Amino acid sequence: MSNEVVTANNVEHYIDKDKFSRFQIIAVSLCALINIFDGFDALAIAYTAPAISTEWSLSSGALGIVFSAGYFGMAIGAMTLGTLSDHIGRRKMILLSLITLTITMGLTATAESITALLSYRFGSGLAIGAMLASITATTAEYSPDSKRNFMICIVQGSYAIGATLGGLLSALVIEDYGWRSVFAVGAALNGALFILVYFTLPESLAFLLNKRPEGGLAQANNIIQKLGNNHPPLREWPEETQSKTQGGGVKVLFSPGYCTWSLLLWVATFSAMFGTYFLMSWIPKIVVDAGISLEKAIWVGMSINAGGLVGILWLGYRSATAGLRPMITGFMTLAGILMIAFGMLGDDVTILMLVAVAMGFFAQAGFIGLYSVAARLYPTAIRATGIGWAIGLGRVGAIIGPSIAGILIGLGWERPNYFLVLSLPFFIGAMAVWQLRAESLKPTVRNG
Repeated sequence: MSNEVVTANNVEHYIDKDKFSRFQIIAVSLCALINIFDGFDALAIAYTAPAISTEWSLSSGALGIVFSAGYFGMAIGAMTLGTLSDHIGRRKMILLSLITLTITMGLTATAESITALLSYRFGSGLAIGAMLASITATTAEYSPDSKRNFMICIVQGSYAIGATLGGLLSALVIEDYGWRSVFAVGAALNGALFILVYFTLPESLAFLLNKRPEGGLAQANNIIQKLGNNHPPLREWPEETQSKTQGGGVKVLFSPGYCTWSLLLWVATFSAMFGTYFLMSWIPKIVVDAGISLEKAIWVGMSINAGGLVGILWLGYRSATAGLRPMITGFMTLAGILMIAFGMLGDDVTILMLVAVAMGFFAQAGFIGLYSVAARLYPTAIRATGIGWAIGLGRVGAIIGPSIAGILIGLGWERPNYFLVLSLPFFIGAMAVWQLRAESLKPTVRNG
């Protein structure tokens, strides 16, 4: 078998370790656009919660359950449907998720009961969880190694853009058109995005080389040509390598080579999402309860996401030289400290917004950085599975955090006290990340 007929089975053979082709930029940009819509879809409930609570006279405990329904769906979706991405392909799972989101967001706009709202939010969560695992794997597999952390952070950071735009839209339309209008707009946007993705998003070349689906050779050759590195087309699949036969699904995550790192990653994602999703879900309601208007409360909530976007990009850029492990450890520690400080503040909106920006900077960057950790820990054959389980088990924290907050607030706890308790997971997560000493997490670019 000559090299003119068959070339490498490893995707790194076709993707330059330092440079982006136009084709790769388009693929990663589409993943970022998808995640903007995910941010809008996931956080729409947080911005509409005060209006829903008023209309339906919901208690804090009931509102916490509504928040958690979507996050529970994300957990199940990431661990099951996200894992399925390693078998049917990243592109197919993304398209299925977009169809589901279009339907469930539209149904949410018609909800007339708490039961209907819970079921529709759960359905949206399933789709978002599956999507997050798939777009993260796609981004990792189309990014040059030296820029992979940054690209994953850009794509995941775009979630904060969607969340921020969702807050802006909510502030503009809820008063005039009601909270249902936010979800109606979301359904229309997801439908339009499905059409764009269907015609433009390629399947992952790494997935095709690994799984070799029927008709995949022609797809792979088309992608190889568009990458533009003058590689000859494949006339047949290359000889299988160890990375191809290594795939074993979920059980590989518990194998001696991955078990310790997986457990530490799960503790970190659980802890980071516990604290971050409490902040993103409850801040607008907490600020309203402190006597500040809904419009200003939404701006405080948006400040968390705006700060998060900046922090995510900074961590992604610097981690290539500073390393993911020390940066995420420091970011999560500072997020916990700032949470304690926020709990002690008064009702000055300017100060609340400034501290919210700082909280978002460190909290969101810390937990988004864990996506890069997951993408680097696992090989192609189990990458979406590893990412999906990290997201899924982490989402348990996203479920529990808002729910516990609702219970503590309902019990009449003072803000400084429950903020202190809810900050503790950030410190636990920081310790778990510090122990993640895997070789693959070392800096990919030398200083200087």
